[in-house]
Amino acid sequence: MKKFNLLVVVFAALTLLLAACGGDDKPTNDTTDESDDVQTEDAAETEVLAYEPKDVDEETDVCEVCGMAILDNEHATQIVLQNERSLMFDDLGCLYEWKAENGEDDIGAEFVRDFHTKNWIQVKNATFVYDEDIATPMAYGVISFENLEDAETYIEEEGKGEILDAAALANHEWKMNEDMMDHDHHDHGDHGDHDHDHGDHDHDEDDDHGHDDHEEE
Repeated sequence: MKKFNLLVVVFAALTLLLAACGGDDKPTNDTTDESDDVQTEDAAETEVLAYEPKDVDEETDVCEVCGMAILDNEHATQIVLQNERSLMFDDLGCLYEWKAENGEDDIGAEFVRDFHTKNWIQVKNATFVYDEDIATPMAYGVISFENLEDAETYIEEEGKGEILDAAALANHEWKMNEDMMDHDHHDHGDHGDHDHDHGDHDHDEDDDHGHDDHEEE
């Protein structure tokens, strides 16, 4: 009888011990899960807020690659480095030329602008349209949109272009449309020739006046 009572006491003690251990484990797991959720939310918020695009300053901003002045238009792009310095580009093609030369280790975020609204959007979230005949500052022919529907509408209305996403841009062959670039240079050249002719005309008039003065003497 004494042995039976002893077994009952031992069994009861073990039951209480197991119950206590089980009770201690559950709050610990809940606390850990809640902590992980908070850390995940904080990390996501940090990713969104860590890098912000700066406004275009047409007075001082120049392209990091081609040296052209940056206009406050739909073609302006920028890279925000991890040290929060912004690198400005006048054409998306120039941005990718910079990445090809310098790598991506120091990049915090990359931004383009919506073709219609000029809102800044991250490259990874944008939709792009490419055609060699789309006019861009350096004739790379790629424009950006905040959503797919606007990109598709542009192609339908203009009758040209193909849809690209950020992953496709990484493998895109970035080259200028030389015909478009030559056309721009030709226009500038004509203007220069006109100025040159005007200068020659002024020079001839000066020679005539000088000749007349000599005859009067």
